Amino acid sequence: MARITKVLAIAGAAVSLAFAGLQATTAQAADKSAPQAATGIVNSSAGARSTSTYWTKARMAAATPEPVPQMSAKAAAAPTVPDRLPATAAAPARPLTPAKGATATGGVRPLVGSGAALWTPHGSMPATTVGKIYFTRTDGSGGYCTGSVITASNLNTVWTAGHCVNAGSGGGWFSNFSFVPDTDNGSAPWGSWSWKYANTTVGWQNSGDLHYDVAAIAFYPANGNLQSTLGAQGYRFNYGQAFAVTDFGYPQDGYLRTDFPANGSKLYYCSGTTYRKSSSNDLMGLSCDMHHGASGGPWLTELASWGGGYIVGAYSHRDVNSSGAPSNIEARSANHGDGAINVYNDVSVH
Repeated sequence: MARITKVLAIAGAAVSLAFAGLQATTAQAADKSAPQAATGIVNSSAGARSTSTYWTKARMAAATPEPVPQMSAKAAAAPTVPDRLPATAAAPARPLTPAKGATATGGVRPLVGSGAALWTPHGSMPATTVGKIYFTRTDGSGGYCTGSVITASNLNTVWTAGHCVNAGSGGGWFSNFSFVPDTDNGSAPWGSWSWKYANTTVGWQNSGDLHYDVAAIAFYPANGNLQSTLGAQGYRFNYGQAFAVTDFGYPQDGYLRTDFPANGSKLYYCSGTTYRKSSSNDLMGLSCDMHHGASGGPWLTELASWGGGYIVGAYSHRDVNSSGAPSNIEARSANHGDGAINVYNDVSVH
Protein backbone atom coordinates (compact mmCIF):
# COMPACT_ATOMS: atom_id res chain seq x y z
CA MET A 1 0.00 0.00 0.00
CA ALA A 2 2.82 2.36 0.90
CA ARG A 3 4.49 1.60 -2.42
CA ILE A 4 1.29 2.38 -4.34
CA THR A 5 0.92 5.67 -2.44
CA LYS A 6 4.52 6.60 -3.26
CA VAL A 7 4.00 5.82 -6.97
CA LEU A 8 0.84 7.91 -7.03
CA ALA A 9 2.66 10.78 -5.31
CA ILE A 10 5.47 10.68 -7.86
CA ALA A 11 2.98 10.57 -10.72
CA GLY A 12 1.07 13.51 -9.25
CA ALA A 13 4.25 15.52 -8.89
CA ALA A 14 5.15 14.79 -12.51
CA VAL A 15 1.74 15.99 -13.67
CA SER A 16 2.09 19.14 -11.56
CA LEU A 17 5.51 19.88 -13.02
CA ALA A 18 4.24 19.30 -16.53
CA PHE A 19 1.28 21.60 -15.90
CA ALA A 20 3.56 24.25 -14.40
CA GLY A 21 5.81 23.96 -17.43
CA LEU A 22 2.81 24.37 -19.71
CA GLN A 23 1.76 27.46 -17.77
CA ALA A 24 5.26 28.94 -18.00
CA THR A 25 5.39 28.22 -21.73
CA THR A 26 1.99 29.83 -22.22
CA ALA A 27 3.01 32.88 -20.19
CA GLN A 28 6.24 33.18 -22.12
CA ALA A 29 4.36 33.03 -25.42
CA ALA A 30 1.95 35.70 -24.19
CA ASP A 31 4.86 37.91 -23.13
CA LYS A 32 6.35 37.73 -26.62
CA SER A 33 3.29 39.47 -28.02
CA ALA A 34 3.75 42.53 -25.77
CA PRO A 35 5.92 44.56 -28.20
CA GLN A 36 3.60 43.87 -31.12
CA ALA A 37 1.32 46.60 -32.44
CA ALA A 38 -2.26 46.15 -31.27
CA THR A 39 -5.23 46.29 -33.62
CA GLY A 40 -5.61 50.04 -33.96
CA ILE A 41 -8.74 52.14 -34.31
CA VAL A 42 -9.86 53.98 -37.44
CA ASN A 43 -11.75 57.25 -37.81
CA SER A 44 -13.68 58.11 -40.96
CA SER A 45 -13.44 61.44 -42.76
CA ALA A 46 -16.93 62.22 -41.49
CA GLY A 47 -15.73 61.42 -37.98
CA ALA A 48 -12.80 63.77 -38.49
CA ARG A 49 -15.16 66.60 -39.39
CA SER A 50 -17.13 65.85 -36.24
CA THR A 51 -13.93 65.94 -34.16
CA SER A 52 -12.94 69.32 -35.58
CA THR A 53 -16.25 70.88 -34.54
CA TYR A 54 -16.38 69.07 -31.20
CA TRP A 55 -13.23 70.62 -29.79
CA THR A 56 -14.37 74.14 -29.05
CA LYS A 57 -12.20 76.49 -27.02
CA ALA A 58 -14.43 75.86 -24.04
CA ARG A 59 -14.00 72.08 -24.26
CA MET A 60 -10.24 72.42 -24.65
CA ALA A 61 -10.09 74.68 -21.61
CA ALA A 62 -12.13 72.17 -19.60
CA ALA A 63 -9.98 69.16 -20.58
CA THR A 64 -7.81 67.69 -17.83
CA PRO A 65 -4.39 66.02 -18.15
CA GLU A 66 -4.45 62.25 -18.44
CA PRO A 67 -3.55 60.63 -15.10
CA VAL A 68 -0.02 59.25 -15.17
CA PRO A 69 -0.27 55.45 -14.81
CA GLN A 70 1.43 53.09 -12.39
CA MET A 71 2.62 49.62 -13.34
CA SER A 72 -0.07 46.93 -13.04
CA ALA A 73 0.69 43.86 -10.92
CA LYS A 74 0.37 41.64 -13.98
CA ALA A 75 2.85 43.73 -15.94
CA ALA A 76 5.26 44.03 -13.02
CA ALA A 77 5.42 40.25 -12.72
CA ALA A 78 6.08 39.69 -16.42
CA PRO A 79 9.68 39.56 -17.70
CA THR A 80 10.76 42.14 -20.27
CA VAL A 81 10.83 40.74 -23.79
CA PRO A 82 14.32 41.24 -25.30
CA ASP A 83 14.46 43.50 -28.36
CA ARG A 84 15.12 41.53 -31.54
CA LEU A 85 14.47 43.95 -34.38
CA PRO A 86 17.36 45.86 -35.99
CA ALA A 87 17.80 49.49 -34.99
CA THR A 88 15.93 51.91 -37.23
CA ALA A 89 16.11 55.68 -37.65
CA ALA A 90 14.94 58.62 -39.74
CA ALA A 91 16.18 62.19 -39.88
CA PRO A 92 14.13 65.20 -38.77
CA ALA A 93 12.47 67.26 -41.49
CA ARG A 94 12.20 70.99 -41.93
CA PRO A 95 8.87 72.51 -42.95
CA LEU A 96 8.57 73.15 -46.67
CA THR A 97 7.73 76.83 -46.08
CA PRO A 98 9.23 78.38 -42.94
CA ALA A 99 6.79 80.57 -41.01
CA LYS A 100 7.12 84.29 -41.48
CA GLY A 101 8.97 85.87 -38.61
CA ALA A 102 10.21 82.51 -37.36
CA THR A 103 13.44 82.65 -35.40
CA ALA A 104 16.11 80.05 -34.71
CA THR A 105 16.05 78.24 -31.39
CA GLY A 106 19.69 78.95 -30.64
CA GLY A 107 20.25 75.26 -29.91
CA VAL A 108 19.80 73.35 -26.69
CA ARG A 109 19.70 75.68 -23.73
CA PRO A 110 21.54 74.53 -20.62
CA LEU A 111 19.58 74.27 -17.40
CA VAL A 112 20.77 74.53 -13.83
CA GLY A 113 19.63 71.30 -12.17
CA SER A 114 16.61 69.30 -13.31
CA GLY A 115 13.87 71.92 -13.10
CA ALA A 116 11.86 72.49 -16.27
CA ALA A 117 12.07 75.95 -17.83
CA LEU A 118 9.67 77.83 -20.08
CA TRP A 119 10.42 77.34 -23.78
CA THR A 120 10.49 80.25 -26.23
CA PRO A 121 10.20 81.18 -29.04
CA HIS A 122 7.13 79.78 -30.71
CA GLY A 123 6.55 79.80 -34.45
CA SER A 124 9.60 77.69 -35.34
CA MET A 125 10.95 74.20 -34.69
CA PRO A 126 11.02 72.50 -32.27
CA ALA A 127 7.95 74.29 -30.85
CA THR A 128 5.95 73.88 -34.07
CA THR A 129 6.36 70.10 -33.91
CA VAL A 130 5.21 69.81 -30.28
CA GLY A 131 1.62 70.30 -29.22
CA LYS A 132 -1.31 69.19 -27.13
CA ILE A 133 -3.35 66.13 -28.04
CA TYR A 134 -6.96 66.43 -26.91
CA PHE A 135 -9.17 63.34 -26.64
CA THR A 136 -12.36 61.94 -25.18
CA ARG A 137 -11.91 59.26 -22.50
CA THR A 138 -14.02 56.13 -22.23
CA ASP A 139 -16.19 57.87 -19.59
CA GLY A 140 -16.87 60.80 -21.94
CA SER A 141 -14.63 63.31 -20.19
CA GLY A 142 -12.08 65.39 -22.04
CA GLY A 143 -8.37 64.85 -21.60
CA TYR A 144 -5.06 65.99 -23.01
CA CYS A 145 -1.45 64.89 -23.38
CA THR A 146 1.63 66.14 -25.20
CA GLY A 147 2.76 64.79 -28.57
CA SER A 148 5.24 65.49 -31.37
CA VAL A 149 5.15 65.31 -35.14
CA ILE A 150 7.47 62.50 -36.22
CA THR A 151 9.00 61.94 -39.64
CA ALA A 152 6.75 59.51 -41.51
CA SER A 153 5.82 58.48 -45.04
CA ASN A 154 2.23 59.63 -44.53
CA LEU A 155 3.52 63.09 -43.46
CA ASN A 156 0.87 63.19 -40.72
CA THR A 157 1.98 61.14 -37.71
CA VAL A 158 2.24 62.29 -34.08
CA TRP A 159 4.21 60.33 -31.47
CA THR A 160 2.99 60.09 -27.86
CA ALA A 161 2.49 57.67 -24.94
CA GLY A 162 0.24 54.61 -24.99
CA HIS A 163 -1.82 55.87 -22.04
CA CYS A 164 -2.74 58.91 -24.15
CA VAL A 165 -4.72 56.79 -26.63
CA ASN A 166 -5.85 53.73 -24.66
CA ALA A 167 -6.77 53.15 -21.00
CA GLY A 168 -4.58 50.02 -20.83
CA SER A 169 -5.25 46.66 -19.13
CA GLY A 170 -8.25 46.12 -21.40
CA GLY A 171 -9.83 49.44 -20.45
CA GLY A 172 -10.65 50.56 -23.99
CA TRP A 173 -9.72 53.16 -26.57
CA PHE A 174 -10.03 56.91 -26.28
CA SER A 175 -11.48 58.85 -29.22
CA ASN A 176 -11.90 62.33 -30.73
CA PHE A 177 -8.15 62.93 -30.99
CA SER A 178 -7.26 66.47 -32.01
CA PHE A 179 -3.73 67.81 -32.31
CA VAL A 180 -3.04 71.51 -31.67
CA PRO A 181 0.64 72.21 -32.41
CA ASP A 182 2.67 75.05 -30.96
CA THR A 183 -0.17 76.08 -28.67
CA ASP A 184 0.64 78.81 -26.17
CA ASN A 185 -1.83 79.89 -23.51
CA GLY A 186 -4.75 78.39 -25.42
CA SER A 187 -3.81 79.69 -28.85
CA ALA A 188 -3.96 77.60 -32.03
CA PRO A 189 -1.66 79.48 -34.42
CA TRP A 190 -1.63 76.64 -36.96
CA GLY A 191 -5.15 75.38 -36.41
CA SER A 192 -5.90 71.80 -35.40
CA TRP A 193 -5.75 68.36 -37.03
CA SER A 194 -8.33 65.58 -36.58
CA TRP A 195 -7.35 61.94 -36.23
CA LYS A 196 -7.45 59.20 -38.82
CA TYR A 197 -5.91 56.19 -37.03
CA ALA A 198 -4.36 55.46 -33.63
CA ASN A 199 -2.49 52.53 -32.16
CA THR A 200 -0.35 51.33 -29.26
CA THR A 201 1.30 48.06 -28.24
CA VAL A 202 -0.34 44.80 -27.18
CA GLY A 203 1.58 45.05 -23.90
CA TRP A 204 0.04 48.41 -23.01
CA GLN A 205 -3.45 47.66 -24.33
CA ASN A 206 -3.87 44.27 -22.66
CA SER A 207 -1.71 44.47 -19.53
CA GLY A 208 -1.00 48.14 -18.78
CA ASP A 209 2.69 47.31 -19.11
CA LEU A 210 4.63 50.57 -18.91
CA HIS A 211 7.57 48.97 -20.70
CA TYR A 212 5.39 49.33 -23.82
CA ASP A 213 3.71 52.66 -23.08
CA VAL A 214 4.15 54.10 -26.59
CA ALA A 215 1.64 55.19 -29.22
CA ALA A 216 1.22 57.06 -32.47
CA ILE A 217 -1.70 58.79 -34.15
CA ALA A 218 -2.17 59.47 -37.87
CA PHE A 219 -4.12 62.62 -38.77
CA TYR A 220 -6.08 63.83 -41.77
CA PRO A 221 -4.30 66.68 -43.63
CA ALA A 222 -7.13 69.17 -43.14
CA ASN A 223 -4.79 72.15 -42.82
CA GLY A 224 -2.08 70.70 -45.04
CA ASN A 225 0.26 67.88 -44.08
CA LEU A 226 1.65 68.18 -40.57
CA GLN A 227 5.22 67.45 -41.63
CA SER A 228 5.20 69.82 -44.60
CA THR A 229 3.60 72.64 -42.61
CA LEU A 230 5.32 72.32 -39.24
CA GLY A 231 8.38 70.15 -39.79
CA ALA A 232 8.92 66.82 -38.00
CA GLN A 233 11.28 65.27 -35.48
CA GLY A 234 13.33 62.27 -36.53
CA TYR A 235 13.63 59.11 -34.48
CA ARG A 236 16.12 56.48 -33.35
CA PHE A 237 14.51 53.28 -32.13
CA ASN A 238 16.39 50.33 -30.66
CA TYR A 239 19.45 52.52 -30.08
CA GLY A 240 19.60 51.82 -26.34
CA GLN A 241 18.68 53.97 -23.35
CA ALA A 242 21.60 56.39 -22.80
CA PHE A 243 21.26 59.77 -24.52
CA ALA A 244 21.68 63.48 -23.91
CA VAL A 245 18.12 64.74 -24.42
CA THR A 246 15.79 67.69 -24.32
CA ASP A 247 12.35 66.75 -23.01
CA PHE A 248 9.27 68.82 -23.95
CA GLY A 249 5.82 68.93 -22.41
CA TYR A 250 2.79 70.95 -21.34
CA PRO A 251 2.83 70.26 -17.57
CA GLN A 252 0.13 71.18 -15.12
CA ASP A 253 2.13 70.10 -12.08
CA GLY A 254 5.44 68.52 -11.18
CA TYR A 255 7.85 67.35 -8.53
CA LEU A 256 8.07 70.12 -5.92
CA ARG A 257 6.66 72.58 -8.46
CA THR A 258 3.76 74.93 -7.84
CA ASP A 259 4.41 77.41 -10.64
CA PHE A 260 3.25 75.44 -13.69
CA PRO A 261 0.00 76.80 -15.24
CA ALA A 262 -3.03 75.02 -13.81
CA ASN A 263 -4.31 74.15 -17.29
CA GLY A 264 -0.95 73.14 -18.79
CA SER A 265 -1.07 76.06 -21.19
CA LYS A 266 2.68 76.65 -21.59
CA LEU A 267 5.46 74.64 -23.23
CA TYR A 268 8.33 73.67 -20.91
CA TYR A 269 11.51 71.70 -21.37
CA CYS A 270 14.15 69.82 -19.40
CA SER A 271 17.67 68.87 -20.48
CA GLY A 272 19.62 65.93 -19.12
CA THR A 273 21.06 62.48 -19.70
CA THR A 274 18.91 59.38 -19.81
CA TYR A 275 19.87 56.01 -18.38
CA ARG A 276 18.62 52.43 -18.24
CA LYS A 277 16.89 51.60 -14.95
CA SER A 278 18.78 48.34 -14.44
CA SER A 279 20.23 45.37 -16.29
CA SER A 280 16.87 43.61 -15.97
CA ASN A 281 14.67 46.68 -16.50
CA ASP A 282 14.87 48.55 -19.81
CA LEU A 283 12.77 51.54 -18.73
CA MET A 284 14.57 54.86 -19.30
CA GLY A 285 15.10 57.38 -16.51
CA LEU A 286 15.66 61.15 -16.70
CA SER A 287 15.90 63.83 -14.02
CA CYS A 288 13.00 66.12 -14.91
CA ASP A 289 10.21 67.49 -12.74
CA MET A 290 7.34 67.74 -15.27
CA HIS A 291 4.33 65.52 -14.51
CA HIS A 292 0.62 65.64 -15.46
CA GLY A 293 0.11 67.09 -18.92
CA ALA A 294 3.63 66.24 -20.07
CA SER A 295 2.63 62.64 -20.81
CA GLY A 296 3.77 61.67 -24.30
CA GLY A 297 6.13 64.63 -24.56
CA PRO A 298 9.14 63.82 -26.77
CA TRP A 299 12.63 63.13 -25.47
CA LEU A 300 14.86 64.49 -28.25
CA THR A 301 18.52 63.76 -28.69
CA GLU A 302 20.91 65.81 -30.85
CA LEU A 303 18.54 68.78 -30.99
CA ALA A 304 20.07 71.06 -33.60
CA SER A 305 20.06 74.85 -33.65
CA TRP A 306 17.33 74.84 -36.32
CA GLY A 307 15.05 72.77 -34.06
CA GLY A 308 15.34 69.25 -35.44
CA GLY A 309 16.29 66.25 -33.32
CA TYR A 310 15.62 62.54 -32.83
CA ILE A 311 12.87 61.06 -30.67
CA VAL A 312 14.35 58.38 -28.39
CA GLY A 313 11.72 58.43 -25.64
CA ALA A 314 8.45 59.98 -24.44
CA TYR A 315 7.31 60.77 -20.90
CA SER A 316 5.40 57.83 -19.46
CA HIS A 317 5.31 57.83 -15.65
CA ARG A 318 7.13 58.30 -12.35
CA ASP A 319 6.94 57.24 -8.70
CA VAL A 320 4.23 58.93 -6.63
CA ASN A 321 3.40 59.06 -2.93
CA SER A 322 0.14 58.00 -1.23
CA SER A 323 -1.43 61.31 -2.29
CA GLY A 324 -0.53 60.77 -5.93
CA ALA A 325 2.11 63.51 -5.96
CA PRO A 326 5.56 62.87 -7.47
CA SER A 327 7.92 61.44 -4.86
CA ASN A 328 11.24 62.09 -6.62
CA ILE A 329 12.82 63.83 -9.61
CA GLU A 330 13.02 60.78 -11.87
CA ALA A 331 10.78 60.81 -14.96
CA ARG A 332 10.52 57.60 -16.97
CA SER A 333 9.98 56.59 -20.57
CA ALA A 334 9.29 53.22 -22.12
CA ASN A 335 12.31 51.81 -23.88
CA HIS A 336 11.86 52.76 -27.53
CA GLY A 337 12.79 49.38 -28.98
CA ASP A 338 10.72 46.73 -30.73
CA GLY A 339 7.44 48.11 -29.38
CA ALA A 340 8.14 51.57 -30.77
CA ILE A 341 9.24 50.16 -34.12
CA ASN A 342 6.12 48.03 -34.48
CA VAL A 343 3.73 50.85 -33.59
CA TYR A 344 5.54 53.33 -35.83
CA ASN A 345 5.53 50.91 -38.78
CA ASP A 346 1.80 50.39 -38.39
CA VAL A 347 0.66 53.99 -37.93
CA SER A 348 3.07 55.78 -40.27
CA VAL A 349 1.55 54.21 -43.38
CA HIS A 350 -2.07 55.07 -42.57
